[in-house]
Amino acid sequence: MKKITKQYKVSEDQTALAMGSGDLDVLATPALVAMMENCAKILLAPELSSIQTSVGYKMDLKHLAPTAVGSTVKVDAEILEVDGKKISYSIKAFDDDQVIGEAVHQRVVVETAAFLKKLK
Repeated sequence: MKKITKQYKVSEDQTALAMGSGDLDVLATPALVAMMENCAKILLAPELSSIQTSVGYKMDLKHLAPTAVGSTVKVDAEILEVDGKKISYSIKAFDDDQVIGEAVHQRVVVETAAFLKKLK
């Protein structure tokens, strides 16, 4: 299946303290989730038409180790399964040579305009 690797630099606004998810100046779990989802979204994007996008549906995450501000996080995403409009991924995040996070993620392909109509 398809794979991608992306790198992200941890900034001050991505800490648990800054995001309100914790008390420490380390990479926040919500920021790690965003990095992982972004990587999965980028991997799928070339397969979509101009009127489609993908949205996050499910994330089963283990945040395994702390990461300091200024560190580079490498995220590897791989498509495991395509079931109609539902795409399943295996995602791992690394800080240097250490695994800092592992996730199984699902995204759903939607028509952008129809999806946004649900806001009304």
